Amino acid sequence: MPVLTGHFEGPVTYQGTDLRVTLDVRETTPGQLQADMHFPEIPGISFPVANLSYREPQLHFEQQPGQPGSITVNAVREGDFLRGIFTWDTIQTQFVWVRRGQAATRPYREQSVRLPGLAANSMASLLIPQDTAQRYPAVVILPDQITAGAAATRADLLARHGFVVLLLPAVAADSASAADSVAYHTASAGLAACRTESSIDTAHVGLWVRGANAALATQAALQAQSKCRFAVLEGVPVASRTQAQPFQLLARQLPVLGLYGAADTTLNVRESVRYLRPALKGRASAVRLYPNANRNLTVVGYTNAQGQWQWPQPAPGYVSDLLTWLRQQTVR
Repeated sequence: MPVLTGHFEGPVTYQGTDLRVTLDVRETTPGQLQADMHFPEIPGISFPVANLSYREPQLHFEQQPGQPGSITVNAVREGDFLRGIFTWDTIQTQFVWVRRGQAATRPYREQSVRLPGLAANSMASLLIPQDTAQRYPAVVILPDQITAGAAATRADLLARHGFVVLLLPAVAADSASAADSVAYHTASAGLAACRTESSIDTAHVGLWVRGANAALATQAALQAQSKCRFAVLEGVPVASRTQAQPFQLLARQLPVLGLYGAADTTLNVRESVRYLRPALKGRASAVRLYPNANRNLTVVGYTNAQGQWQWPQPAPGYVSDLLTWLRQQTVR
């Protein structure tokens, strides 16, 4: 039987509620598979699969290995069908998907990039859209270790909407000074890498930072040579006016977007919003707080008042808010 490739589709069903799924599996080199999962009814949760393995007839892959709330698929190939178990966080259900033609082409290419000035093994992933444009605006993403998997989903979303994305390696919480900060040096190296990448419009490069490393990492955006033009702060803890001062300084120099999920239990969201919002005044800066959203800006699945299961989804408005704001900062 030939290697498993193609466009598969079908539903997953939980408590009587269907969710349409599509899976595109490609062979990039002999014996090497690549796949993307999409949810046509839930824009913003498409993702490139991780830990993909296929040993005839068994298929396995994950969304965010080791991360809570992730998706895992274990299936058996039966001709043109995939039959198996779909797991999303604590939800588990059986499925049957059918092959319907060739896999869609991934709309971006991915390559590894060495980060200048760091250790020789310090590598980042560069995602470059594949369309007719010659240069693209770019976003450098610095995740923390808690949400490294979600950062890959963010990168996929942006690359599918016309942004080059440089996904940096996750950095642990870092309380050092900027001179000794891994977060600062990693962000600086990422911004420097963008200056030499021919596919990037260097006049429209931004930095996206998640978590407690933001105060140090964003100092890299203030360096003249960085040419950073905007910043996104996701789930950044701010416990006082003093802690808000670095972001106030940042917002005086460039537009800043703050993103919070109201149900994020990794920080005091209400306190952080209270201190960050007045600090980000002017220059198109804003803070967005999404009700019921967790640390990944996702509303987890639940059963509504009518007894119907509601599948997890991005916080309502989050994807459109994000893309609209980014496009406003990158208009040529």
